Amino acid sequence: MEKVETASAIIERVNPGLVICRYKPGVKLLAATVAENLKARMSFPGVEPYAVIGVFPEDLDFDMSVLKMDHYSGIALNQMTQMLAIVAEGDLFDTIAQLYLALNPTRFESNVFRTEAEALDWVNERMARIQDL
Repeated sequence: MEKVETASAIIERVNPGLVICRYKPGVKLLAATVAENLKARMSFPGVEPYAVIGVFPEDLDFDMSVLKMDHYSGIALNQMTQMLAIVAEGDLFDTIAQLYLALNPTRFESNVFRTEAEALDWVNERMARIQDL
C-alpha cells in the first residue's frame, strides 16, 4: 500500500483500483488545500484510472473558495479518476458536497455518502460491473 501525507490529509492507494483521501480532523478546507491533495494523489505511479474516495470529517472548516473552482477540470486528473465517492460525515458538508457536484459536474460517475462503508460498497459494486464487461 502506497501512502502520501500532506498537511491536511492522508492519501492511500489501497490497491491499484482505489485511492482513499482522508482529510484530517479540524482542517480548513480551501481550494488550495484540495489542489495540494489532488497533486499528491497524482504522484502515485501508473497510468490506469482508479476510483477515489474522499473522506471529509464532520469538524472540517470549510471555505467557500472550494465551490468556486472545478477541481477536476485538468485532463490528466480526469483521465486518472474512474469514479469519485465523497464521504461527508456531517450534515453541513453533505449539503456542500452535493452543491459542489451540482455546480461542477464530473466527467466520471460521482456521488456523496454519509459513511466510508457506504462509499466503499458503491465503489466496489461499480468496479465489479466494469470487470464483468
